[in-house]
Order: sequence, then structure tokens, then C-alpha cells
Amino acid sequence: MKAIKHKRVLATIFLSLGGITTSLHAGEAAIEWAPFVKAANVTDEQLVAAANTVNRNFLANQKGFIRRELIKKNEREYADVVYWQTKPDAVTAGEKVSTCIECNEYFKLMAVGVRTGDEFSHYTIIKSWSR
Repeated sequence: MKAIKHKRVLATIFLSLGGITTSLHAGEAAIEWAPFVKAANVTDEQLVAAANTVNRNFLANQKGFIRRELIKKNEREYADVVYWQTKPDAVTAGEKVSTCIECNEYFKLMAVGVRTGDEFSHYTIIKSWSR
């Protein structure tokens, strides 16, 4: 369970997200930033397929889920960006991740213990999901 928490630490940032949906209010919405390094020999197609399953069978059923983007920095560094109605919604969903079979299958596609860079960078959106 510690490995899962290490991989998916909720980096929840409060922002004014007026452009996401009209039902959000500044200071209430949360963004989950979850960077990771893709494991060796994993293709983008495999990553997107597993991410689709997580989205369909887990995230779409979570209270407060708004949308998600899988973004790519380079051939190994990626991030999941998940938009939530509130921080408590994000935290509650995060507490359920360890019991999610689809989530754990997705995590197997990630390199364990490899840190992503901390510097400013640009990512390309490779897949987006909305409720």
C-alpha cells in the first residue's frame, strides 16, 4: 500500500477554475497532479488502455469527479491531471485507490521509485476524459 501511496500522492492544488464548469466556485475546486515515469517497454497505447479502464470503472463513479487528462512530457515522463469539485472529493477518492483493481493494474505500468523532474516544463495532452 505504501508503494501505491508513493506513486499517487495527491498533490491537490486549490485554484480558481471558473473556465472548467459554471458550478464551481473559486477556492472550492481542486486539481490533482500525479506525475509518473512510464515503466520500460510500456507503450502509450497500453498506458491509454489502462487509463481508460481506470476512468470508466473508477473515476467516473467518484463523487466530485469533473475531468481528467493524461499528459506526456517526453517518452518516459507523464502525469495524470484530475479535476475535482472539492478537495474532500479528491481525498475521498484517493483513499479508495488502494482497493481499486483497475488502478493497481494501471500503476504496474509505472516505474517504481523513479522521480520526475521538478523543473518547469511543457506537456502534451494525449487523452482527456469528462464526466
